[in-house]
Amino acid sequence: MNRIGGAGKSPKALEPNSALWNKGFVIIILVSCLVSFGNFIVGSAFSYWIIDIGGTRATFGLVHGLYSALCLISRPITGWFADNGNRRVTFILSCFVYVSSMILMLFSPIFGLFVGLRLIQGLGIGSAQTMVTACSYDEIPVSQMDRGVGYIALINSLATSATPALAIKTYNTGGPGPLVVWSTIAIVTGIAVSFFVTFRKNEAPEKKKLRDVFDVRQLFDIRCLKPAIPLAFSVNLTMGVQTFLTLYGREIGIPNPGWFATLSAIVMVAARLLLDRFKAADPFPRKRIYMSFVLFFAKLIVLGFCKNTFMYCLAAVLSASGNAILSPLLSSMVIRSVPNERRGVAASTVGICGDIGMIIGSIGGGFIAEALGYSTLYFVSIIPVAFCVIYYRAVLDGKFVPWDMRGTKEKELPASGEKQ
Repeated sequence: MNRIGGAGKSPKALEPNSALWNKGFVIIILVSCLVSFGNFIVGSAFSYWIIDIGGTRATFGLVHGLYSALCLISRPITGWFADNGNRRVTFILSCFVYVSSMILMLFSPIFGLFVGLRLIQGLGIGSAQTMVTACSYDEIPVSQMDRGVGYIALINSLATSATPALAIKTYNTGGPGPLVVWSTIAIVTGIAVSFFVTFRKNEAPEKKKLRDVFDVRQLFDIRCLKPAIPLAFSVNLTMGVQTFLTLYGREIGIPNPGWFATLSAIVMVAARLLLDRFKAADPFPRKRIYMSFVLFFAKLIVLGFCKNTFMYCLAAVLSASGNAILSPLLSSMVIRSVPNERRGVAASTVGICGDIGMIIGSIGGGFIAEALGYSTLYFVSIIPVAFCVIYYRAVLDGKFVPWDMRGTKEKELPASGEKQ
């Protein structure tokens, strides 16, 4: 079957024993990297930008949290379009919204308009990322879902590893203008490359009404909820509080705080290679999951006590190691909770988890940092991670069964969870 190109039939789910590194997987990863770079090159220096035009740490946290909230709002609607609508058109329109609002931010005469345009950006990037993620799942054999998700995260991290350092250096020398130019080039290139991807279409599309787009039973799937909770409140909430690392690094005298992301990417490569070398029989190895939680605790403790470059770099190593293990496993659980035709909803759920973590981490973290300082912020962040360990032990450990491994009767349960 023709899997690449703008024409041809829609791609079907890959066979379980298919090769992970197929052409479609490589091309969709490239699109994902370009979109991620376009987002990160501006986002990495956005804290500097907003403070330089009169904002505070709390203001930055609030705006970043609202930005994530708009990403969240866009994801379930995009997930519905991924399962029922035109994927290509949705992706291109989402990119246009992101780029146009970003360009207008440069010429915004008032702070309120600037913030409003930034929030519109959130709608655009949330939708674009969700669509790319949904398409990438079609290119991963179900038995290798955790490896595929892990490599997507890894390659995106590599593609954007030097982005924070580059963004901060570029901002310090030329302001936000060059960042907007680089972001626009990356997004437009991503759109061009996407024409080499076969976007899945419905074999027999039904005529949909507007109210169908906002039907909660279609936008969400209760089967994704259990693994989504620890994904949101461990991996992604700690990523939310890490949005303050550039300001924290500046405060404690780190020469270029953006190198945290670069070091994290290097460690993720090493961690991914080790995980592939020592494969586990269990698709969700419990020892690795608990070890990753320990790494999260250690990272937050080190950040709480951080006073120098060595501790800052140690936190980056711990952060990347924990993320390399836990994020792909929990994301794979979410994806494998539902059948193939609901992968758009699964993709939006993974994205929503990230947004919830960013919202809580950014808004709550901004107020905590403003009132009590960054050290306290990272110590307080230990609490939700501890909750996730207890939750995982009680709800998921030894109890989670992927959709593709369930019995016939269990598969017949309705997606919304209501009784038949």
